[in-house]
Formats: sequence, structure tokens, C-alpha cells
Amino acid sequence: MARLSAVLTAKRLRNRYVLGRYPLPGSGMGEVWVARDTRLERDVIVKFVQPAQLDVELIRRFRREALLTARLDHPGVPAVYDLDEHDGRPYVVLEKIDGITLSTLVDEQHPVPIGWVAAIGAQISSVLIAAQQIGLVHRDIKPSNIMLDPRGAVRVLDFGLAVLRDDDRYSRITETGQSLGTVGYMAPEQILGEPADHRTDLYGLGGTLFHLLTAQVPFDGDTTTTTLRHQLDDPPPRAAELRPEIPAVLGDLVDSLLAHRREDRPADASEVYAALAPLALDRPALPGVVTDSVGAVQGYAAVVGGTPQPAHRAVSPVPPSVLDPEQVARQAEQLFAAGEFRAAARLWRSLVEHHVQRHGDDHPAVFGFRLNTARAHDLLGEHGRALRQLNDLLRDQTRLVGAGHPSVQQLRQEIEAVEEKSASSPRSRSVPSVGR
Repeated sequence: MARLSAVLTAKRLRNRYVLGRYPLPGSGMGEVWVARDTRLERDVIVKFVQPAQLDVELIRRFRREALLTARLDHPGVPAVYDLDEHDGRPYVVLEKIDGITLSTLVDEQHPVPIGWVAAIGAQISSVLIAAQQIGLVHRDIKPSNIMLDPRGAVRVLDFGLAVLRDDDRYSRITETGQSLGTVGYMAPEQILGEPADHRTDLYGLGGTLFHLLTAQVPFDGDTTTTTLRHQLDDPPPRAAELRPEIPAVLGDLVDSLLAHRREDRPADASEVYAALAPLALDRPALPGVVTDSVGAVQGYAAVVGGTPQPAHRAVSPVPPSVLDPEQVARQAEQLFAAGEFRAAARLWRSLVEHHVQRHGDDHPAVFGFRLNTARAHDLLGEHGRALRQLNDLLRDQTRLVGAGHPSVQQLRQEIEAVEEKSASSPRSRSVPSVGR
């Protein structure tokens, strides 16, 4: 408390930053102040970190992580302006962002238009691509940690308290007697105390997209322990069941992001971006949230976004509309034969979307495309994702042709085979004690 009192009474850091009257409410595990940089005459955010016991090792690691975060050169991350300490407590000075959190956006839009969900998700994915490139894992991706500014740009907050992927010791910078991450959004491996990697952030992205699409939290319970049990023991929730107009490509993506096993989630954020970007092209106005005029930043971004991008071997773009289904089907088969299972699955999902929209979900081709998609994910080792797709297909096919049809019997056999593969990699279900 002595150190806290020192900050409260000082009000000025290094004769430069003048703190506001009180720290921001709901600052979580840190202590966040709005401040004025009197030297450059701009408002900033000053974030102190206050673990229960601040030792030399923790200070060293905080500085190391903050310096690396400063290298995260991406417009979707607040800039790091300064790093210093006051009364032995390190603090970081960050760019102040104007806008609303995604939690507030859900409350106002309830739920958020699908095009905007895709646009927001694609922007978050691009931030995670940049983070992965320098080995930084956020570990707390959730709606309240992401802001949407009046230009429609997304900012991912709190990267300054992330962890380095190559550090086998968990960072304790954000700990104050609480668990790392947010219940309902933190990945199962976080709950189980396992090391985090970039797929941990993809799980948080999946929970965030689920919340935007459905206006519901992905997991909930009467207590922290029951919520954690739901996350570990129950199948992930299905956004499309709560909002049927969600495109199949988007619904399947969210399902995979919320997979229990990280091996069943997309391989990286680039794959998520490739799936979301085409869906972000059709967005309605958001009056009162995003300005409808094209400003300087929007114009600049539009030109930069039109710059041809180098081809990525493992990413085949999802066509916004399938103009020649036969040609796309041949391309998918060629990719599958070449071992590019993920790219093939993406094209087959686009064909499913195309045929369902134009011919209905009982079109004969839909069964084959869905089956091929599941087989591709099975070959990728994503058995949980393949099982969800096969079981959905079994339910729909049984309804269409009856339980005795040969196609239904074939599906049952494939499901049994995938279940055997999935059972060969058991996962611990023990839930650590977590305070509320």
C-alpha cells in the first residue's frame, strides 16, 4: 500500500506525465491511468504493474516483454511511448485509443452484423500474425481487450502484458493472486497450466467472434469452477445454432477456433485471416459507432490493402462467389492429391456454401463436399474438428435418406475410425483451483 500511496500522491512522473485524479475502473490485474504528456502535449495511458511481490527477475522480464512489444509494429496495436519506473514499480506509457470496446459494441448492436464480425476478426487476425512473427502470445484475447475506433479500425489492447513464446517460465507480471486469462475465453491449455502458444490466442479470438455473433459469452456457469468444467468437458458451443444466418464458412471457422485441443484449431492466424477477409467486404453502416465518411486513414488503408500480396503456399483464397463450381471442385481435388489438405478443405467449404445458397442443403453434391472437408481435417490430424463435421453430416444425411441408406452406414464407419484416432491422444481433465 505504501507504493500505491506514493503514486497517488505524486500525480506527476519524471516531471512529464501528469496522472488523472483516479485510476481507470476495471483495470484488472494492472493499474491504468489516463495521463497528460506535458512535453508533447498529448493524452496517454500509463500502466503500472503491481504483482504481490515484485522482484528483480520480474522487473527484468517485464522490461524484456515491453521492449519486444514496442517492436510489434502494427496499426492494430497501441504504440509504446515510454518505459520507466516510479518508486521501484515499472510502468509503460502507451498510446491512448478513442473508441468503444467490443463488449460495448455487442451491447449497442446486439448482435453485431456478420460483415462487421468478419472485418473485426480479420483485423485481429492480422495483429496475431504480427505477434506470432516475433514470438509474442497475448493470452487474454477477449471483447473487453479490443477496441473499435470511429474509423472502423480495431486495436488489440494489453499486449504489454503478454508472454514470450520461447520463455518456458510463465510470466507473472500480470498476476495478483488471480489466474492468467479470463474465464470463458482462456484456452483449455491455460486452464490446465500448460504453456501457451499462438493457438492459445486463436481460441480467445474464437470466443470473441462467438460473442459478437450471438451476443452471448461462449461459456458460462454459476461459479468459476462450473464455467471451467463446461470449457473442459462439454462440446464447444455452436454459434450457427443460435444465429442460423451465419454463413457456413464463418460458423465452421468459429467452431474450429473453439476446439478443445489446440491441434484441432487452425494452424495459424494467416489461415483465419484468409477465411474472414472475403466475408468482410459486405458491411452495413454502424451509425454512432463508425463514421460513414472516408477519412485520411481509410483512404490510405484502402490503397495499401490493394497492394498485391505474395502467394502463400498453404493458403488458397476463398472465392467470395463460386463462378465455376466444376473448376473449383477440380482445384480442390488437385490440392488434396498434392497434400494441401487445408487449402482443399477451404475450397470445399466454399462449394458447400455456394450449393446450399443456390440449390438447398439437400443437393447431392453437398454431401460429397462436406464429407471431403471432414476427411481433409482428419488427415491434418484435427480429429475433433473432423468428428464434429461428420456427426453433423450423419444427422443431416439420416434425415434426408434414412438410417439404412449405404451413405449413412459409410458415415458411421468413418466416424468410428476417427473416434479411434481421437481416443489415442487422451487429454487430462483435471481443473486447477481458481479463485473467483
